[in-house]
Amino acid sequence: MRKSFQKSFHFFLFMLLTSVLSAQQPVELEGKILADSLEYTFINIINKTSHRGTTNDPDGSFIVRVSENDTLEFSSVQYQKKEIVINKSILEAKFLEVILLPGVNQLDEVFLFDSKLIGNLEKDFTKIEFFDKYQLNAPQLKQDIPSLIDRRLAATGGDPSNLLLNTISGERQKVKKIKANMVYDERVEKALRLIGADNIIKMGIDKDELMLFIYYCAEDEKFGTYVDQESVGPLFDFLKLKVNSWEKRKNQ
Repeated sequence: MRKSFQKSFHFFLFMLLTSVLSAQQPVELEGKILADSLEYTFINIINKTSHRGTTNDPDGSFIVRVSENDTLEFSSVQYQKKEIVINKSILEAKFLEVILLPGVNQLDEVFLFDSKLIGNLEKDFTKIEFFDKYQLNAPQLKQDIPSLIDRRLAATGGDPSNLLLNTISGERQKVKKIKANMVYDERVEKALRLIGADNIIKMGIDKDELMLFIYYCAEDEKFGTYVDQESVGPLFDFLKLKVNSWEKRKNQ
């Protein structure tokens, strides 16, 4: 009897420890953000407990690693910040739906002064004092504003743990591939603007195969160099040289 009780107790203790440990293990939680004008707007999704983050896909979907009682923060310039504590119900559902409300930009208190304006724009304009931002030593933007895809790529890096997590999960590679495809498509469109579709068709390219031919040429590194430098002459000659190899590839 005593041995039977000990076995039952040990089994109960084992199951209890297993459940506790499994509850503490982080899991990948899928979710979707719902908001007005969300398409191609990337929300910063930060697990404030584990100090890891990610962003959403263009359709609002996201995947983030969480444990019970973790706090997720969703923030963006366009929307109001929102925090959600992960509970058992969310973990059991394995899905989280997040609704974001548009951000409200409030101005500081405005003070009116007696400017003695009379409503005549021509005369009132002479009474307005203007300031040069350079004379006032106002801070200037010294670098280009990063694009949405660059900001999304940056969100997969940062601290070493976040970089490692997104590298292992494949998120960073996926964003890099999206960016590479965007650059690829932009070069193809730019090449068409530089040379003109009619001029390429006159080289002997069928109209229905025009885009296929351009994408075939884009596989060559020289294509990207000529397009980025807007070297119209070399790009034109390069495309003419590619016509023969294109025809051979079609006939294979």
